[in-house]
Amino acid sequence: MGNCITKQRNHGYVDTYIPNPDDPDEIYSRIGEVNGTPFAESLVFQTPIKNHILVAAIDFGTSFSGYAYSFRHDYERDKLKIYTNMWAHNSGLSAKAPSAVLIGPDRQVKAFGYEAHRKYNELIEREEDMDHLYFEKFKMILFTTENLNNKTFIRDISGKEMLAIEMFALVLGYLRNHLMQRLENRDTNVILEENMIQWVLTVPAIWSEKAKQFMRYAAAKGGIPSKHLILALEPEGASLYCIYLPQCITTQGKQMNENALENGTKYIVLDIGGGTVDVTAHEIQRDGTLQELYQATGGCWGGSTIDLEFQGLLCTIFGSDVISKINDEHPNEMIDILLDFEMIKRSYEPGVTSHISIKCPSCLFEVYEKIHGVSIREDVNNTCTGEKVKFVRDKLLIYADTYEGFYTKTLNKLVNHLRQLLHLDTLSDISTLLLVGGFAESKVIKDSIVTNFPLLRVINPDDCSLAVLKGAVLYGHDQKAIRSRICKCSYGIGTHANFKEGIHPETKKHIVNGIEICDDIFDIHMNLGERVEIGQPRLEKIYHRRVRPDSSNTASLYVYASTSKSPMFVTDDSCNVLGCLFIELSGVKDKNVQSELSWDKDTKVQSELSGDKDKKVQSALSGDTDTAVQSVLVSFHYVGTELGVIVRVAKTGIVLGAKFDFLC
Repeated sequence: MGNCITKQRNHGYVDTYIPNPDDPDEIYSRIGEVNGTPFAESLVFQTPIKNHILVAAIDFGTSFSGYAYSFRHDYERDKLKIYTNMWAHNSGLSAKAPSAVLIGPDRQVKAFGYEAHRKYNELIEREEDMDHLYFEKFKMILFTTENLNNKTFIRDISGKEMLAIEMFALVLGYLRNHLMQRLENRDTNVILEENMIQWVLTVPAIWSEKAKQFMRYAAAKGGIPSKHLILALEPEGASLYCIYLPQCITTQGKQMNENALENGTKYIVLDIGGGTVDVTAHEIQRDGTLQELYQATGGCWGGSTIDLEFQGLLCTIFGSDVISKINDEHPNEMIDILLDFEMIKRSYEPGVTSHISIKCPSCLFEVYEKIHGVSIREDVNNTCTGEKVKFVRDKLLIYADTYEGFYTKTLNKLVNHLRQLLHLDTLSDISTLLLVGGFAESKVIKDSIVTNFPLLRVINPDDCSLAVLKGAVLYGHDQKAIRSRICKCSYGIGTHANFKEGIHPETKKHIVNGIEICDDIFDIHMNLGERVEIGQPRLEKIYHRRVRPDSSNTASLYVYASTSKSPMFVTDDSCNVLGCLFIELSGVKDKNVQSELSWDKDTKVQSELSGDKDKKVQSALSGDTDTAVQSVLVSFHYVGTELGVIVRVAKTGIVLGAKFDFLC
């Protein structure tokens, strides 16, 4: 519900009177007091570091993660002089490591990536794994958890639990410390202090504000100062990186190298990662900045969907009972199989590879024979599964048709989604597609996109799995490279309006001091599909608070998100509670915040109050003509990639302390 007069909360209320943005009739709401709660400084409106020596970016992926950095003096000479860490594994080195972490009994990181997998195997072999936790591919919990908050728990591979934010903080802290240690080991005379580093953390464009704030809080707990951290949307990072590269372009089946992303170019970014797919549309402006053309869309169509299909085939071959027993008693063996399969996804070539080969651990054969009393090698030949696979000693051979069938559902979703977007008037003139992300390395994916969209120029960089990471570094050096964004939701505050017969349902009507009030109104601050200029002043709405001698100096409003362009009520199916807006009604926020947005005489205030009507309504609502009224102006903004808010005293223009809490 909204800030509803009929609902009782765990804290007190302060009445507010709010003018309706669309109607001369009044809106009435209540701001909940936050009694005894320390007021936290805004984590969104921070002044970017202007004199940083280094930009350090962390790409925290579902399947693989890594970090990169560049010094400002290098960036000024060569923007693409970006350093990445190389992680060692059995086959050599790679710029990213699996998103896997081993946490010890003391709840500290014992190993990350390939090393975490190796050490977890050793613990299982020695039967010393009971007090440890092993997590992998855990990022998706931030996308799939409906009511994500600071108390959300996450389970490791064996079912043991810990607070998700604590686990994420440990991983981010480990990557931060690993990067800092590498910098210390460099042969350089540069002494880096914390305030010299601009940190960047990548997030999917389709993530909610809750998930983004979760990552910011986790990073802070992991040792990355929030005032030195910005979040970069993954497809935007890829765009910034690819602008500077001569690209390999596929047009009507032919490949060529040229600079395809020039000023004025409109293109779609298809960022396919391990968990999610981000689809955005950009236009390069005359000054080289990027403008978003359509709100970010996408879904859970990343590389992990192919893993699920593969695991489904294993259950078909061996039986769910066998696979379940292996997962319980030999989890490290299943991890080995899936890591091998991950490498196959990257190297498989359609039309060239006749089959893929997976080495199966001996325990799989032993458990199957123990349960079924027959060898799997003999049994599989007597079933229809034998047409899809065969066994050669300890190898499972999966025929090409069967393997490529793993991609069918995912590719259908991708292709259909792209076709729908390209039929929109806004995007109908786009002729270029930028294919990036770790899963974009798959030739099955690329071939399907090229085949289904023969008229598009498809750009697939050689290092497409690093485009997001390196682009995040570039974004850290130049945050003004992104000019505007399109809202992917409608955002607003739950309020109450004067009841209108024939428009408002009777179920929403309540009487307050003789006035008929409509409950649960969605007071829109940003509309779905609206273009928002980054860091620019926006329309403000004025809120009035009745002040009593015992009133708290801190208040809150409930904030909502909707997938509708014009939501009417916060109870609509399209709406959900995003969190709270906390306002410190006394005291001024950091002066640096005021300098970020240039407020001037042209800044418009929506529906200002005036005249006897205001006094009459305020008196009726308060029931006390001697009660003072405190007025504030509220506006929502995008600052960087995050939703931010500015609250000012209406009379003086002084900026008050204000923050969104989406994890409450």
